[in-house]
Amino acid sequence: MTDGMRAFVENAVGPGFALAQAWRPPSVPNLDLAHALRLAQRVIPSLRGEQGGVSPANALHLGDGAALQGLCDHWAQAYPEAGAHYLALRCWGLAIWQPIYLCVIAVHLDGSAPRLAGLAQPVKVGFPSGFHLPVHAPVGGTFAGRMEAAAAELRAFCGAIRRALKTRVALHQRAADRLQAECVLGALMAVRPHTSLSDADMTAMGDAWLAALGIAGGCGFFAYRARDGTPALALDRKVCCHHFRRRDGEKCSTCPKLSLDARIARLLAEAS
Repeated sequence: MTDGMRAFVENAVGPGFALAQAWRPPSVPNLDLAHALRLAQRVIPSLRGEQGGVSPANALHLGDGAALQGLCDHWAQAYPEAGAHYLALRCWGLAIWQPIYLCVIAVHLDGSAPRLAGLAQPVKVGFPSGFHLPVHAPVGGTFAGRMEAAAAELRAFCGAIRRALKTRVALHQRAADRLQAECVLGALMAVRPHTSLSDADMTAMGDAWLAALGIAGGCGFFAYRARDGTPALALDRKVCCHHFRRRDGEKCSTCPKLSLDARIARLLAEAS
């Protein structure tokens, strides 16, 4: 996740998504979903998921654009000097990162693929903070089947969010694809310490995820040597988040506006 994202719907319901009013208090939580949510939070502590209950107030959910508009208004007012491109990518990244990380973590580490229908993300001071899902049984089966199911969920979810955002901010197609790809590979990097994925595995797995999501080539990895001489990977980003345009901002360590040598120097400095 970039520094800009870290410091992180449509008026009509899109296909596969439920209105907030469809939420009902659960009688019995799904144990498989509960396990996936606990695991996701162990990997990313801020990724706090709950199942069932009533859709939270002031939450991003498809079928009600008020919270999304509030998200856009918050960042427009907080950093007007940063410009339209910053605003669009900031809101886009914040709206999609939680479901992306949830799905990638669950597919790789839990053996499941949660469904995103009815997802609600409470917003606190401009940041989606945790999420709620209706009680359901996540998709199991083979790794390929889980990835396919998760990719279908994310294509539908991100497509609906993108259509809703484009009526509010200047979100460009290619930039949105690239930031989404960056988020997916960031999630894969969060998964890596819990697996035995090699550098070659990471590259192949990243390519597979991006192809399944229809955003192939939107981001990649580059190899470098850590301070102790061991091999390391970093995101080879293809789009600038414009965080540096904020009055308190600067270029991210892997900003594509920096030369490769400058990016590596910043990564090494951060690790010291």
